Amino acid sequence: METPDTLPLYWVNRLGFAARKELTTRFEDNGLAATAEDWASLRFLAAGPQPTTALSAATLRDRTTVSRLADKLVGKGWVQRTPDAKDRRRLNLELTGEGRTALTQMSALADQLIAQVSVGISAEEQRVAASVLQRMFENLSDASLKGNDDV
Repeated sequence: METPDTLPLYWVNRLGFAARKELTTRFEDNGLAATAEDWASLRFLAAGPQPTTALSAATLRDRTTVSRLADKLVGKGWVQRTPDAKDRRRLNLELTGEGRTALTQMSALADQLIAQVSVGISAEEQRVAASVLQRMFENLSDASLKGNDDV
């Protein structure tokens, strides 16, 4: 039987925990009261106004959790709720000017972290790792959609 430290998912999980913790610390050290989840959400919303359901799908979070996250981002002045152009009953989430400024600051710090964790790893190794992880994610997504109990 394999030990946990030989399984890729062990290291994905461990890296995820460590990266989120380090990124949040870097944000705090630079005067940004933000989390890695805030940064990821702002990055997603940078493409343009999105309904909360789209943010929920992108972050793999339930709608209640995303609604709370949106409330927090609105409270910080980084996001605003705007009526949907096609269906005025729906509200979209949209970055504010303050949100774009915060995203720029957070992204610079995130880029530094990405550079740090990438030291000694060639571009080809990074490409292969990303490809393998993407396939693993797709396998999990396919199994979830099909109700595959073998996963």
